[in-house]
Amino acid sequence: MSTSVTLNNLSFDKIHAASATLAQCWKSAYKGLVNDEYLLSLKNTHWTESLEKNIDNQTSNCIIAEENGRIIGVSIFGKSITEKYPDDGEITSLYVIPEFIGRSIGRMLFEKAELLIKEQGYHNCITCAFAENSKAIGFYNAHGYEIVSRNEIVKMGVQELQYVIMRKAL
Repeated sequence: MSTSVTLNNLSFDKIHAASATLAQCWKSAYKGLVNDEYLLSLKNTHWTESLEKNIDNQTSNCIIAEENGRIIGVSIFGKSITEKYPDDGEITSLYVIPEFIGRSIGRMLFEKAELLIKEQGYHNCITCAFAENSKAIGFYNAHGYEIVSRNEIVKMGVQELQYVIMRKAL
């Protein structure tokens, strides 16, 4: 049986599945980096409310990668939410379920997000990555992003983590 991956805009009926996919991806991607207690506290519904608001208010866009009706990747993007770059577009989330990594699904989601950000009139795009997440930083570097800010701090539960801001002209 041949399968193919499709990219679709997130619809209301798939919000719960997209939130569960994000939870699964976070628990895998950040194991050993983010406090285990915090990761275990992430419920499948953790992103449901924010995804609903994003669709309702059109504050950001969400594209899902699907294979045989299963959401296997998620990208959230739109106007920058990072204070240092208020006039840029921003890819705030880009996740692929671990078993599907290496099949260019992340690249497909990423390129589609960049294209839509450019179509929205943004001339630059930023993204953030944990400073210790060399895999993500390498992915963004390979797509033309450069670190423009280091030593940023975000609090995840009781843990403070350092992250970098990366930027690219579109």
